[in-house]
Amino acid sequence: MKKKSLLTALVATGLVLTACGNNDNNEAVNENNGNNNDPVENNEPNENENDDNNENNENNETAAEPAEDGEYDNGSYRGVYEDRGLEQVGVQFSLEGDTITEASFRQLAYGGDDYLDAEEGSAIDDFRGQYEEALEYLIGQSVDAIDDLYEPGDFVEDVDGFSGATIRGNKIVSAMNDALNRGVYSPDNGVSAPDFGDLDDGTYRGFYGDRNDMQVGVQYSLEGNEITEASFRHLYYSGEDYLDAEEGSAIDEFRVQYEEALDYMVGQSIDSIHQLHNPGDFVEDVDGFSGATIRGNKIFSAMMDGAVRGVYSPDGDVTAHDLGDVADGTYRGNYGDRNEMQVGVQFSVENGEFTELNFRHLAYSDEDYLDAEEGSANYDFMVQYTEALEYLEGQPVDSVYELHSPGDFVEDVDGFSGATIRGNKIFSAMMDALNRGQY
Repeated sequence: MKKKSLLTALVATGLVLTACGNNDNNEAVNENNGNNNDPVENNEPNENENDDNNENNENNETAAEPAEDGEYDNGSYRGVYEDRGLEQVGVQFSLEGDTITEASFRQLAYGGDDYLDAEEGSAIDDFRGQYEEALEYLIGQSVDAIDDLYEPGDFVEDVDGFSGATIRGNKIVSAMNDALNRGVYSPDNGVSAPDFGDLDDGTYRGFYGDRNDMQVGVQYSLEGNEITEASFRHLYYSGEDYLDAEEGSAIDEFRVQYEEALDYMVGQSIDSIHQLHNPGDFVEDVDGFSGATIRGNKIFSAMMDGAVRGVYSPDGDVTAHDLGDVADGTYRGNYGDRNEMQVGVQFSVENGEFTELNFRHLAYSDEDYLDAEEGSANYDFMVQYTEALEYLEGQPVDSVYELHSPGDFVEDVDGFSGATIRGNKIFSAMMDALNRGQY
């Protein structure tokens, strides 16, 4: 697939990223770096999480075994495509020997319309049928066939005047590549231990989301590939904020188990995170709730996401890594935190250089920086963020790592230092885009 060249450079060679210093300083609003003080959403508790699809991954034997007859582990995968603060496409598919055996949408929405709940016979329902036809086309084919979705008109039928070529197959491609980058979600009788090579020392952030909700956000630190610290920035399900649960409640007990699972990883190699597929081996039962019932695979997905995005806050200076040949085309990616998409980018690559870079989304704490009033503090931040992104125009893709040190090229505005903007958020979004492959 077109994403493989970059993913191979990032994972097989160890995500050797670059940076200069740590720019995780405060913006105008305090962004508590390690503490989780978000407001609570009090709805009905329900941690059994019996989603529409049976997962039952807790009972799998998940020793580190190589996948048989394929590059990817056999089992189910989940990924999403988001844009401008909304999850538009969520996919789940199964692989056996790198052949797609099942595929379905967990989310399909646009412009406030839920395509999966559309009225039968409506135009939206017709679009749903075409999207499902595109996804079902892949069943029985190799994962390499995912790229066929760039040209859905070749196999999706026209419906009531709507051409099969008009559906956005590239959104499905993005979601499926996201799933592959995260690794197997529910393994079939075994999962391979990831081999990241030598990762940069520093702090990493990643998340797992489903059906337009960020459910797990993690932050962890690495030193010599050993996990030295790990915490949740977000832990949420079905309207319940687990990090702000009432002490002694069932939700609070689930929080304890999730934190026990994450704490278990501290002191271990990042390559050992596959153990999270079998949390019952190390998470204690609490008041009748088995440690095996928590969704360790969601933590695994979030930690994989953090690793493939690259170091968020590096410890000291690191050396730029050659990302190799990045295919010409347009790319889209996002950075989110605590159930809020904060940065969405779109850019093109031509002959190994960045061009046509812009923000599709730029927000923090419900403030839309792209719609800020001229002269306001948020407008000044928008100017600085835009300057950081435009700095990359005409530069080689390897220059993305310079975003870790925006003070070197972003001007001060009205007393706000160019060093205080979060260039690492732009970096994370751009790495997400490159990992997903061409849009």
